[in-house]
Amino acid sequence: MNPRTRKLIDADKECLWHPFTQMTSWLDSEPVVIASGDGFGLIDTEGRRYIDGVSSLWCNVHGHRVKKIDDRIRDQLDRIAHSTLLGLAQTGSVELAQKLVQITPQALAKVFYSDSGATSVEIALKMAYQYWRNTGQSDRRKFIALENSYHGDTIGSVSLGGIGLFHGIFGPLLFEAHFVPSPHPYRFDGAGEQCAQFSLDRIEQLLRRQAEKIAAVIVEPLVQGAAGIIVHPGGFLKGVRRLTRKYGVLLIVDEVATGFGRTGKMFACEHENVQPDLMCLAKGITGGYLPLAATLTTQKIYDAFLGDVAEHKTFYHGHTYTGNALGCAAAIASLELFEENDIIASRPEKVSLIKNALDRID
Repeated sequence: MNPRTRKLIDADKECLWHPFTQMTSWLDSEPVVIASGDGFGLIDTEGRRYIDGVSSLWCNVHGHRVKKIDDRIRDQLDRIAHSTLLGLAQTGSVELAQKLVQITPQALAKVFYSDSGATSVEIALKMAYQYWRNTGQSDRRKFIALENSYHGDTIGSVSLGGIGLFHGIFGPLLFEAHFVPSPHPYRFDGAGEQCAQFSLDRIEQLLRRQAEKIAAVIVEPLVQGAAGIIVHPGGFLKGVRRLTRKYGVLLIVDEVATGFGRTGKMFACEHENVQPDLMCLAKGITGGYLPLAATLTTQKIYDAFLGDVAEHKTFYHGHTYTGNALGCAAAIASLELFEENDIIASRPEKVSLIKNALDRID
């Protein structure tokens, strides 16, 4: 081990607290210290290379040190790194919002920026709650989520998280939510269609009894990531959308992990042609370069917040770095790469290649 690596490890143990990590174990370990990246590889301070197999926690889309994104960020730095959206507009945030509205499901018309997946979910929850309050249905304050769900680590998003190991300790701080069984085909005694229907039936039972008190149903569409990559049976998401329309509640899709090509479509809800009322985006939005998130919603929901200031319909929510110019520049470049490299359309050939390679492994 070279002296620089030793010095960095010692400083890390002295000063840092790592996420989701029992630090007792960390302090007894000799961690890898990443110094740089190249393509889909990471390089540590000892010069060893690693495949970035988790895409830097599911956010790196095109690789590290991608020239187009690097250049766009440098160009933005020559102009301005950040300017508030509170009372001002900013070129990059406008341009990115236009692009996001164009590529997301057609019903989504408005973009609200933040800086992480958890905050994008928090915003969606608050929008859903206030939407009903603004439209005279203030009893609608409960949410339905799936067991084993993960929506982030802010108090609101944890309230809708169904993983006891992560969320249980914070129980006394959380608001009450309804949880229904995940459509988990690997742990269900029956066909995939039956598994999906079992969960849909539980959702409908709740809606039948309490629809007038439910603000929204929130789901990770198609795949529950942190739960262990639970892939939902076909038709489940469409079934949830059908139920939310039948009983007049909102549907929030948390595409933080599944968005930007992770499931073979640009967004997972496209697999079943589902039009949500709110969509949460983060992780891959900047190609894995900078923290940025977006919550998209419909014109109808947006319009419910319009009115005279004295009516108090304003959405009083914001973040210092909302619509950060550097993050928006990276995101725009990333979306352009999707188009230029025809990434979504070229997926089937790559999937087949990988599948054939994996099939040879006993």
